Amino acid sequence: MIEQYSRKEFERGSPRRSRAGTGARETLIRIVLPSLLLYSAVCLASARRTLSAAEAREAALREALAAVERDNREMGRRLESGWSAEELEALARERLGLVLPGDRVFHFED
Repeated sequence: MIEQYSRKEFERGSPRRSRAGTGARETLIRIVLPSLLLYSAVCLASARRTLSAAEAREAALREALAAVERDNREMGRRLESGWSAEELEALARERLGLVLPGDRVFHFED
């Protein structure tokens, strides 16, 4: 059945037209809103994983820094107290890879 509307009714919008538009809008909101919420949750979970990995890396770096600082303090104490010739030689061989004249150097490949 064809219904006729006056120009005023058409411009105002009939009850049927406004309900049809509202239904489509509600359907769109019911689809888009949960999708956005799901996307936000996934992004938040990813950001939390990245943050926890960065925090673990920071803790490891802080531990390494503390070990280097302890070693540095120990070396400073030893420098203040004086080094024996044997200690200096051992340190130069270990840490700096230095050799004395006449020493034989062997290089091994893994």
